[in-house]
Amino acid sequence: MRALLIAAALAATATVAHAYPQYQLSREQTCGACHLSPTGGGLLNVNGELAEEDDATWSGDPTFLHGAATLPDWLHLGGDVRFAAGASDRGGGLGPAAFPMQVELHGQVDQGPVQIVADLGVTIPKEGEPASAILSRQHYVQWTQHPGDDGWYGRIGRFMPTFGLRLAEHTAYTRRYGGTPLFGEGYAAALGWVGAAGEVHLTGFSRDRLRSSVEDADGAALHAEKRFGRASVGVQARYANGDEDVRTHGGVNGKLWLEGPALLFQAEAQYVRQNLEVGPTRNQLVGYLMTTWFPHKAYMLNVGLGHYDQDVKVADVDRDTVEVNLHWFPKPHFELVLMGRLQTIGFGSGGPNSGYGLLQFHYRL
Repeated sequence: MRALLIAAALAATATVAHAYPQYQLSREQTCGACHLSPTGGGLLNVNGELAEEDDATWSGDPTFLHGAATLPDWLHLGGDVRFAAGASDRGGGLGPAAFPMQVELHGQVDQGPVQIVADLGVTIPKEGEPASAILSRQHYVQWTQHPGDDGWYGRIGRFMPTFGLRLAEHTAYTRRYGGTPLFGEGYAAALGWVGAAGEVHLTGFSRDRLRSSVEDADGAALHAEKRFGRASVGVQARYANGDEDVRTHGGVNGKLWLEGPALLFQAEAQYVRQNLEVGPTRNQLVGYLMTTWFPHKAYMLNVGLGHYDQDVKVADVDRDTVEVNLHWFPKPHFELVLMGRLQTIGFGSGGPNSGYGLLQFHYRL
């Protein structure tokens, strides 16, 4: 029973499909170079499929269903299935864990400069709400000035605002506490420009009033970055007005790729001011540093260090974490990830620790 409870708790915070920003600068200048979306994530384009085949240990057909079905040029389909097993300690002792992380389908229809994008998946249902097991995290209409190339874009619908490093690792503090938590999609409208020299994204968002959501506020987010060859520097700001608090974020981020040792450094830092409806104002700090090493074809090693202080005036409520993820891409469509994480609260003051060690299997349709 205890193992089942651990599995359910972990599944409730399981990951969903995202791009790996580790390939930006180390491979391409923009996320849209490998994805249909100009902001990255979701379905791969032709270049992305070829890159996946080139990076794999063994060759294979990287297209939809391994080439078993040929789609018209205006239709794009895909999906992701993820499963993980291992051990977890959420503060009460180490125990076994095995759970599905993602079962999701993706689709896009093109009509000239207009795209209709949607996904459909299953998740852990809320108690007494069996229909909540079906979830469409994203569904939106998008316009792109130059489909598949640099330029302006606009979109309206349900999606996650483009903000920060856009790490796939949702446990990173800058995602969890920095404005882009897991299942944090809401209804929004965005306008942006993406090019090899840089990009800018402005999004106005609103909480999902049709179903309960992690994002419970209305507001706006701005992300802008400038690239200098194999390095980039970005700034970001976010305002979110909710029923219980108002959160104002300001931050910076950056990347640096070193060709010789095949190392990519990514860092993000935020200052968050949380004005509570009831209670004193909190000044918070959130930071994350990830170092990625590509030791050999088909392998990627990530080491992340995170810090989160939920109130700089209160002692021993700060959190620190170290995360290690080793990715192996054996063939196109397949991925194995060995994941480890350790978190401490009030480091050095005897606060509780938690962590996990998991092996994740990922299959892309």
